[in-house]
Amino acid sequence: MVELIVLILAILCVYLIFKYMGLKKEIMSCQDQIEYIQENNSSMRISSSVRYKPLLKIIKLFETQREDNKSLYVKHLHQEETIKELISNISHDIRTPLTSIQGYVEMLESANRDKQVQYIDIITKRLNDMEIMLDSFFLYTKLQTQNKPFILEKQPVYPLLCDVLLSYYPQLSKIGLEPKIVCEDENLEGYINADQMKRVFQNLLMNVIRYGSMPFQIELYRKEKDLVCVFSNAIKAEHIEVEHIFDRFYQADHSRSNNGSGLGMAIVKDLCEKMNIVIEAQIECGIISFVMIIRG
Repeated sequence: MVELIVLILAILCVYLIFKYMGLKKEIMSCQDQIEYIQENNSSMRISSSVRYKPLLKIIKLFETQREDNKSLYVKHLHQEETIKELISNISHDIRTPLTSIQGYVEMLESANRDKQVQYIDIITKRLNDMEIMLDSFFLYTKLQTQNKPFILEKQPVYPLLCDVLLSYYPQLSKIGLEPKIVCEDENLEGYINADQMKRVFQNLLMNVIRYGSMPFQIELYRKEKDLVCVFSNAIKAEHIEVEHIFDRFYQADHSRSNNGSGLGMAIVKDLCEKMNIVIEAQIECGIISFVMIIRG
């Protein structure tokens, strides 16, 4: 009986030694594969002939991490290309007002008093155009590279809209745009970031000022649990590709003569996404509408 037990234990020891040697060999194989992948930047996947669960779990975790790193690298390359494109386009757009400013500065020396006042006014407007372009450029770049989420709070949207409308009233009045505001309840609340929501309203208003005409209406109403905000106005442009309206550098005025950066609506889209707001553009019978669904 004792001899049988000893024999069984001996066989078991031999078995465990073989299992250990096989597992050690497989671990070394996995190590060699990882070193090869790292040294050669290979897309080869790690393989194992041993069905040992802890080892298979380690391999799975490594592959998952590698895929995550690959996705981050691709995202980084995309951001890098985006920034290069931004710099290229913003440089092109800034060149126009800058050339204009240089021309008027040269004419200032020989101009009479009245002309000097006129030229200074034009130069000031061109400088304002450049400031808006650069502001849009820096904000869009920040949105593309910053992953920190916005802090959202449930608060009334109507007062923010009124603040922005008041600040843009002189510009709207100057071109004869009088918004009709339809709000069923001034205390309607949604989950937003107040500063960023104001920026959304500002960009939408600038879009109306550049491309819009009467009638111009803003609606705020409750739809089930959500808050709906709609900017709608007649459009001056003959043709707008509504499916591209939120694309970077898209402008309804393809001549790019309005001194816009072409980033305004792309910024609106990004800001809305970061606040979990669904926004879409619709065109019907010469009226363009931007519909925002804000979580209530």
